This record gives sequence, C-alpha cells and structure tokens, in this order.
Amino acid sequence: MRHKLNPQVISFTQSGIRKFADEARTIPGIINFTIGEPEYDTPQAIKTAAYSAIDRNQTHYPPQQGLLALREAISAYETKTNHSTYTPSEIVITNGATEGLAAVLLAVLTEGDEVIIPSPMYVSYAPIIAFCKAKLVRLDTRSTDFQITPEALESLITPKTKLILITSPNNPTGVVLNQASLNAVKVAALAHDLFVLSDDVYHQLVFTETFAKLNGDPQLRDRLIITQSFSKPYAMTGWRIGYILADEPIAKAITLMHAYLVGGITTFNQHAAIEALNHDSTPMRDSYAHRRDIGLAALHSMSLPCVKPEGAFYLFPDISGCGLDSETFCLRAMREAKVALVPGVYFGADTNVRISYAISEGELRVGLERLKAFVEHLKTHEAR
Repeated sequence: MRHKLNPQVISFTQSGIRKFADEARTIPGIINFTIGEPEYDTPQAIKTAAYSAIDRNQTHYPPQQGLLALREAISAYETKTNHSTYTPSEIVITNGATEGLAAVLLAVLTEGDEVIIPSPMYVSYAPIIAFCKAKLVRLDTRSTDFQITPEALESLITPKTKLILITSPNNPTGVVLNQASLNAVKVAALAHDLFVLSDDVYHQLVFTETFAKLNGDPQLRDRLIITQSFSKPYAMTGWRIGYILADEPIAKAITLMHAYLVGGITTFNQHAAIEALNHDSTPMRDSYAHRRDIGLAALHSMSLPCVKPEGAFYLFPDISGCGLDSETFCLRAMREAKVALVPGVYFGADTNVRISYAISEGELRVGLERLKAFVEHLKTHEAR
C-alpha cells in the first residue's frame, strides 16, 4: 500500500543532522558537534513550576491558543525586551518553534506561492514549504558574509512571491543579520506586499549588547510573523514549547491551523514556561560567547576561514581548502578522527561544515584538537 501514500511525504528524507548524530552515537569516545542542544539541564525553578502545576492538577485540556496567563507573560516580556506590543490575542503557544513554523506556513501559503529564504538555511524549512506545494527560492549569501543585499533579494522576487523567511542569529552560521540586511527585507516586503516570517529562536543568545531586529517596527506589524522557542535560552529542548507573534487577524488564522495540528500544548509545561520568562539566561549566553572564541581561535590555527558568528552556538568554517566535499569530509572526520560534524551541503553550502559548540568546554577543546590533526593530515598527505 506504500504506493497510495502521499507522494510528498514519501519524498522526504531523514534530516542529515539526525543521520550524522545517529551514527556518531555508535562510535565510542566520539566528540559530537552535530546537535544544537544546550549541554545544560533545565533550571530547577522551571522544573519546580511544572511539579507544582501537576500537584494543582493543571493536567486538563488547555485552551487551543494557549493559557491566558502565559500569553500575558509573553506580551509583557516582548514589550520589555523587544519593544514590540503584542496583546495576548496576538500570541499563539506552540509545540516548539518547529510546529509554529509549520502552522504559519500552512496558514499562509497556497499552491504555487514562492518563499525566499537566505541560504545557508535551517534544514526543516524546505520540507514544510514543499508540503504546502509552494516553491522555495534560495537567496545565496555566501559571497556577502551571509548578509542580504537589496539587489540580490530584489532579483528573486516574482509575482508569485508571498513570503520572506529570515533567521537571525542564523542556523547554521551563527551570523546576526545587520541593519542593512533587515532594511532590504523591509523595503522588499512593503514594496511587493509580502509577509515576513522571522524565526527568532536564538534571539536571547546574541553576544553583542544590541543587535538589529524587526520586532517593534510599526510599518511591518500587519505582515510580520515571529516564531519563538523556550528550547535554546532556557535549556528546555525536551519540553517542546514555543510561541508565535502576529497581528490579530493573522494570529487567528494561524490558531485555527495550529488547533488542527496539535490541539493544544501540555498544560503544566505552559506553567513552567511562565517561570522561564523570569529566568536570566545571560550566564548561558556568556558561556557560549567564550566557547565561540575558543572555536574561532582553533579554526584560525587550522587555516579554515570562518565568518565570525555573533549569536547562537554554531561555527560554519569553509573546508574547501581540504579538497573534499562536505559530506566526505564529515564522514571521514567522524570515522577517522572521532569528531562528528554536520555537512554544509544539508544547509546549502557544500564548501562548509557546521560545528555546534553547545557542549562542555573540555569536550570542545578535545574535539577541536582532533579536528586540527585531521585537517593537517588532509592538507599534508592528501593535497591536490
């Protein structure tokens, strides 16, 4: 009966990140740079809030849009942190940012629509867009240090373009889009009447004091949709909780789609999320900034070029000087040097590999030493 399944689903393949992570787990003593997950455990106060909610029998069906108390807390948080004023009716609580992205794209896109995404890009976007029978249009940013230029963006816009999707800080590069990049997006969205979907899951993990963002821009409010997650800044990856911010008519449409996807989000997890918004993630952010610097110094010693990331917990070095494509490089590094990386080809850049430094500093240093020895061997013994 397989031939009667949805052909779009059959065409999907396992995430390349997961594939490499799965093999890495079978290799004793490997240093794993593949998965973007904080090494930290969820802070105790957040866990205690969940225990307390269960003890109070907060275990029944939640409202489809999310608990009002959590949406009120998010509204206050966004006003204070991002100067963006979204009322509780303009907030949707989601099953992490991934389901939030799916709900948004399914609510917005129709067959034949086009979505422009700066590339390199996160691997989950393409399958969702394909399922909507829309077309992904990649905006190659490799020649501009992963920033967006007005000319490059404008050249891709057609009458079928409906949405521009940005991620800042970016996964896999860690690069934060600068003001010029965001201005290019804003101008294009207003000139061509486009939606802008901003995937902000790493916003709390930016290493600079201030950074450019679209949140709070009144000119974009009717077309800007923001997805957020509690996973990265609060070490809550397994809790699967995030949220969407959108102008009320758009939020209502997304809520309808969200309701049919998951019904609602675990009630006691939402009580934990309220507590999470009171938690200071600065120490975690600072630890990643320190590890970023360790990684950059190590890559420099290997003569692997790397655009300096200003957020998230990824490095995306250029390995083209090693004479291997990214998948071959990563397979050999994993099996010969016991260090697991993710091939850049999965993100749209076969000349690069992704390193997640969301691991302990000790493991990071050992892994980078192994990578250095592997790179030196390639350049010395296998130079072309």
